[in-house]
Order: sequence, then structure tokens, then C-alpha cells
Amino acid sequence: MNITTTTTQYISSTDLEQIVNVKFDATFLPVVATSFILFIILYKFINPFLSNILIENYKHLTIAQKIEWSTRINSSINSFTVGIICVYMMIVDRGLDENPLVYKSYLLKTNLSFVIGYLLSDSVIVIIHYKKIGDLFTMSHHLVSMYAFIYVLTLNVMPYFANFRLLAELSTPLVNIRWFLDTLKFPKTSKAFVLNGVLMTLIFFFVRIVAMPIYWWKVYTVAITPLWSHMGHFRYVLINVCIVLDIINLYWFSKMVQGCLRILKPVHRTKHG
Repeated sequence: MNITTTTTQYISSTDLEQIVNVKFDATFLPVVATSFILFIILYKFINPFLSNILIENYKHLTIAQKIEWSTRINSSINSFTVGIICVYMMIVDRGLDENPLVYKSYLLKTNLSFVIGYLLSDSVIVIIHYKKIGDLFTMSHHLVSMYAFIYVLTLNVMPYFANFRLLAELSTPLVNIRWFLDTLKFPKTSKAFVLNGVLMTLIFFFVRIVAMPIYWWKVYTVAITPLWSHMGHFRYVLINVCIVLDIINLYWFSKMVQGCLRILKPVHRTKHG
């Protein structure tokens, strides 16, 4: 990597050293493997066992519903854990904000390992049972996310942006609760269904839609720095992956709004009819 003398006047020696020394780091891959195995065990054994004991109607679900039920429990565990850690890092880890392009955080790498293991396990499950629960957008989301997160995990590049994107996971538990309520045949006009639907749409809106301009503003602020030009192809990974994820999120949000309106209209008619 060629660094000109002019550029070195504007980039700190620490930044230069970090860029030059960017190299593959496999330290946390065993954590990814552990996370993968954990989620497979949860999916195959623990989730069905506990669901059969705790949920009366679980035994009446179809095979496809039981498969998706277990994957959504995994999804909720992953999203809750990852989301909480992301919020904590945003508040506490000032180095993340100060070094958005090259930064090593062991907590972030642990969090990324956890989520990559989950995404990998869920992708394997969906591929095996694609005819029953397969979804093109979900698979695209998983594959694109894994591709980007592996870069951050193994090369310590773009850490701020990885953590910021993971904040979107805060909306996932409510999305799953909506599916659980629907599968258990809760009336769509029930208080639980309506309240969850409204909260789900609002939280999804804030952590995935409102977050978009904030995210892209941060990208702009680093793109005009000298360091950005030396990030090589990582820049294109950052931009292209997030464009795809934003398109998927906009599609999902449009479906949520449509569903929310379908639920609220009957409720409104009932109250004012």
C-alpha cells in the first residue's frame, strides 16, 4: 500500500500503522463456531423441548410451523443479546466513535462472532428446509450481513458501522412475537396483537428507517477524510452491503405498515361503528 508524503501530513502515525498492518485475524473464529453449535442445539433440542412443556398449543402446530417456531426463538435470543450489547457499546465505548474505520474492540468482536454464528446456523436451517420456510429476502439479508461482518471480525475494519447496523436487531423480537401470536391464532383485533403490531412498526421505523440518514451521514463524514482513500475495497463492501440491507429494510417496513393498517382499521370501526 503506497502512502504519499503529502497524505502523511494529515493522517496520524497510529492510523497509518493500523492501515498498513491490516491483516487476517482468525482469533474469534472459534467463538463463531461455538455460537453456531449453540444455536443448532437450541433449534434442534432445547427450543422444541421447552415449547412442548410451556406452550399448550405447540403440539398442534404443523411441521413447518414447528421449524419456524424454533428458528424464531433463536432469532429472538440473538437479537436481544446483540442489541443490548450494541447499545452498551454506543454509550460506553468512545473509541468506537472516534475510530470508525479501523479499531479493535474485543466486545464488538465477541458480539459479531455471536451474530455470525447465529446467521450461519439459521442459513443452514433455512437451506435444509427451504421448501417449508424458505424466504429469498431473509436469505439475502443473512448472506449479505455475514459477508460484511466477517470483514469487520477478521480485519478490524469499519467497526463503528458494523455496531451501528446491529442496532437494527432491537426490532426483531417484536417481529417474532407478532408471528407467534398469529401462529397461536390470537385474534388480530386483540389488545396483545394490536399493541405488539404498533410497537413493532414504531421500533422498526426508528432503528432501521430513521437510522438510515444518520448512518449515511456518518459514512459521509469519514469519506471526506484522508484515511478513507486508503481503505481500499473495504469502502465498497461498506457501501454496497448497506445499500442492499436498506432496500430489504424498506421492503419489510412497507409490508409492516400495510399489515398495521389492516389491523387498525377493524379496531377503529369497532370503536366507532
